[in-house]
Amino acid sequence: MTLQEARLAIIGLGYVGLPLAVEFGKKNKVLGFDINKARIKELESGTDNTLETSAEELKEAIHLSFTTDIDKLKDCNVFIITVPTPIDKNKNPDLTPLIKASEMLGKIISKNSIIIYESTVYPGATEEVCIPVIEKESGLKFNQDFYAGYSPERINPGDKEHRVTTILKVTSGSTPEIAEFVDDLYKSIITAGTHKASSIKVAEASIVIENVQ
Repeated sequence: MTLQEARLAIIGLGYVGLPLAVEFGKKNKVLGFDINKARIKELESGTDNTLETSAEELKEAIHLSFTTDIDKLKDCNVFIITVPTPIDKNKNPDLTPLIKASEMLGKIISKNSIIIYESTVYPGATEEVCIPVIEKESGLKFNQDFYAGYSPERINPGDKEHRVTTILKVTSGSTPEIAEFVDDLYKSIITAGTHKASSIKVAEASIVIENVQ
């Protein structure tokens, strides 16, 4: 797949997903999806109550549209999942939102789709937890019928100086070709540049190390 062929959807429009959707939406057609109807209504009115994105920035994202309709995602072929991974009582990431998002996408993705995860997880979680869910729901085979990437979110909520475009982005993909595609995709908006990790697991580990520091 080339960047020109990518039909992008951002799944989850919180403090990570919305700034990302806005930056991509300044240049390319993007569909922003969230299950929260009030959130979608607010964004469609041109305001972001989290204050992570200004009304002016929302206006600049001329190619960005919003929806709560899962069926509309069927037109997309590249999905970036930015749902939260809250910490449970044992201080482990709760993967429930990620699993639910994976189940949802498994029901609607088509062949050759690419699913990129941004949520903070432990090394191995993308390929050991999320991918089997998509395979089960879709009936498609990983790295044959669909592909995956991982690029850890590095947003600091409320920080107006270090924005999504000005923080170096770690990228990865499930095959060398997909890693190249994912890297090029983020390079198109990240002015600080990207670092292509050798595997999804290495990219997952990078955010764990960063969070510990």
